[in-house]
Amino acid sequence: MSFRLPWKEGILPVVLGLAALGAASYFLLFAPELREIRSLRAEIAAKDAEVAEAMKLRTAVAESRVGEGALWEERLRTWERRVPSTPDTERLLAEIGELAVRHNLKAFGLTGASSAPDPSAAAPEAERDSKEGAVETRFRITFRSTYRDLAEFLDEIPRARRLLTIRSVSVKEKADAMDAEVELSAWHRRAR
Repeated sequence: MSFRLPWKEGILPVVLGLAALGAASYFLLFAPELREIRSLRAEIAAKDAEVAEAMKLRTAVAESRVGEGALWEERLRTWERRVPSTPDTERLLAEIGELAVRHNLKAFGLTGASSAPDPSAAAPEAERDSKEGAVETRFRITFRSTYRDLAEFLDEIPRARRLLTIRSVSVKEKADAMDAEVELSAWHRRAR
C-alpha cells in the first residue's frame, strides 16, 4: 500500500495560500482597528484623568464658595441687623437712653441735628443720603458727667445694636462735673 501525502498533489500550497490570505486579511482589516482601539483607550484614560482633576478643582471651588459665601452672608446679616430698613427712631432713642442710664449721664438731652449744613453733605436737613445706599440721621446729645462716664459712654457707641457713628464731641469743664455735647449719626437703609 502506498501512502500518499497531500502536499505532493498541490493541497499544501493551497492550504498555505489560504493561511497566508487569512493572515494578510487579519493584518489588513483588523490590525488598524486594533490600533485604533488601543489609541482610543489611551485617549479615554487621559480624559478620565482630566475629568478627575476637574472634579477635584470643582469640589475645592465649591468648598471655598461655601466658606466665603457663609462669610459674606454673615456680613450681610450683620449689615441688615445694624442698619434697619426704616429709621425706627423709637427703638434708637430707647437704646441711646439705655446707654445714658447705664453710664450715669446727668441732665441728659437728645435733639435732632441742627440746621447748620455739613460741608461734606449736599443737603442741610437732618437726614442725608450717603453714597452706599444708606440714609444718615444726626442727633445731638447733651449731658453732664465725669470723664470716666463720658469715656465709657463713647466706648459703647460703636458696639450698639444700631450702626451709630460719632460725628463730634465737645466738652466744657465745670467745677463739679463737665458738660458734654456729642453729635451722633444713625443709619438706616434707603427705601427702594
